[in-house]
Amino acid sequence: MEDNYRTYYEVFVYSFYDGNGDGIGDLKGLTKKLDYINDGDPVTMDDLGCNGIWLMPVMPSPTYHKYDTTDYYSIDPEYGTMEDFEAFLSACRERGIKVIMDLALNHTSSEHPWFQEACSYLKELGDGEPDPGECPYVLYYNFSKEKKSGFSPVKGSDIWYYEAQFWDGMPDLNLYNEELRAEIEKIADFWLAKGVGGFRLDAAKEYVTGADGSNIEILSWFNDVVKEKYPDAYLVAEVFSDMAVYEKYYDSGIDSLFDFDFANKDGIIAKVVKGNTPASFYSQRLQEIEGIFSAHNKDYIDAPFYTNHDMGRSAGYYAGEGSEAQTKLAGAMNLMMSGSAFIYYGEELGMKGSGKDENKRAPMYFSSDPSAVCAEDRQTWMILR
Repeated sequence: MEDNYRTYYEVFVYSFYDGNGDGIGDLKGLTKKLDYINDGDPVTMDDLGCNGIWLMPVMPSPTYHKYDTTDYYSIDPEYGTMEDFEAFLSACRERGIKVIMDLALNHTSSEHPWFQEACSYLKELGDGEPDPGECPYVLYYNFSKEKKSGFSPVKGSDIWYYEAQFWDGMPDLNLYNEELRAEIEKIADFWLAKGVGGFRLDAAKEYVTGADGSNIEILSWFNDVVKEKYPDAYLVAEVFSDMAVYEKYYDSGIDSLFDFDFANKDGIIAKVVKGNTPASFYSQRLQEIEGIFSAHNKDYIDAPFYTNHDMGRSAGYYAGEGSEAQTKLAGAMNLMMSGSAFIYYGEELGMKGSGKDENKRAPMYFSSDPSAVCAEDRQTWMILR
């Protein structure tokens, strides 16, 4: 059985490497650049040596970020085909790289067939009571005749509303529905059977808004479902909050939770590097979290990270003559933490990017040619070749 202690490299496929010349990063491009991440030879020193990759969403979606899924069983055509994905997995196995996929279960796209069928049914139903025997998808989401906080109107109906806490294009799923849970089991099995090594679980704190206990139960269910059949699978959840909140989520039995207290421009690492917090606090906190997390799950694996796709890049956290050295020190402090450390693509190069999400997820630098740098507007975004 694998110990699941690895160093993961987070990749936004859209912005990593263009393999077919259409200006958008894709799986063929990522596969071509695997030797940069890990060439499979432990003796060489010109690769990063990461033995894990976290793929941001690769399933079909109407948005560039792809966190709103329209089909949980396919690859987005912008990124390639299922054959491209399988070839990528095979190349990773040859190099000893474990691949985990982003899995957004809090919501789907409003263009997902489940949601489309449910809305069509409700519009025809009018003021009646829904019958899941006629349309099971009405229970996959949280529909209501009352406009509650975070609910949006069903288009074409002046009666029905649906929960969409992020925005109306991302309707929230009802993760307590047994039929939906059975479908999610199939989804997990589909990808794990292909050789995916686990999942990064997006927005786990939002599964049931404002209800940590319910979210922990849902994570526990998913963890049990996966581990029963794939005990070596690795699961790491995003609970975007402070440690007082996310430590409780280890009660679910999940392997890892991202350690947000150490991350971002105002986290423990940055504060220490800037001199705003004594270095001793960093080491003291590393010792303390061992007891804090193990009290909830003795088999926990910490998931330290310094930046990710939702944060400004770390090279922008520091200014002045020593900024480059500070950036490097901070990155080293992330890697020195125990558990499975995560590195956001481009951080190793000192890339910069802040403000809107597209800037934080800008194309990877694979060329020193200034003309290869892309425009910020997505329509003219050209991935570096």
